[in-house]
Amino acid sequence: MTSPLRDRLESRPCFGVSCRLTRTTDIAPMLRDAGYDWMFLDLEHGPLSFNQITQMALAGVEAGVTPLVRMADATPGPIHRVLSNGAMGVIVPHVDTPETAAAVARQCRFPPLGDRSVPGLVPQLGYTPLSFAEAAKRLDPITLCVVMIESAEAVDAVGEIAAVEGVDILFVGASDLTFQLGVPSVYDDPKVVRAMENVAAAARSNGKIAGFGGVADPDMAQRYIGLGMHFVLAGNDVTMFMAGARARLAALKGG
Repeated sequence: MTSPLRDRLESRPCFGVSCRLTRTTDIAPMLRDAGYDWMFLDLEHGPLSFNQITQMALAGVEAGVTPLVRMADATPGPIHRVLSNGAMGVIVPHVDTPETAAAVARQCRFPPLGDRSVPGLVPQLGYTPLSFAEAAKRLDPITLCVVMIESAEAVDAVGEIAAVEGVDILFVGASDLTFQLGVPSVYDDPKVVRAMENVAAAARSNGKIAGFGGVADPDMAQRYIGLGMHFVLAGNDVTMFMAGARARLAALKGG
């Protein structure tokens, strides 16, 4: 058994939304009915509490919109905590080396494959009694390990990072990457394009999935999707709300 999201990513782009404005579980079925595949719950920059993230993640599981939590860093304890309370995977920022990628991957799998701590209960699997051995057997293949490529160092090492066993997805944090490459917010700069191409190629040659976030321009995003970067963060709920609110007001004002 593999992750349903991982299976879909093999054949088509899958789109997610960063939940910053949202505070209730309604967001999961709303995203499902809008056609989205996954939700991005943010512990690095976002304002949500851990309790809110847990409730929204469990709603995502029920709705079939895969909940992934971006961590603040690669520290094991918080990774174990979110994976024990609703998350179906983690997105870890600033993974610049294969050593860091390997350490993150180990936190996403139970022994002997990794170092993930065994919880008393895993609500993602429901509440029918399961042995720890059976729970681990079910969770290991469906838990996604996403590492963020956000620096020149990470791009240089992306072939080695992609080869790390247990890493599922290479996700380019395009905004941070443009700053790191000295071209802030220039998402079509040749240096950025080359970096995207390198990440896509590394993922493809190692049987992994590539993706990106932070690229607002739809034509530019399509360019990168065309490289085979199927794990796509479409945007955040605040930006989407503001765009819709402005468009509605303009329509009512007649221009």
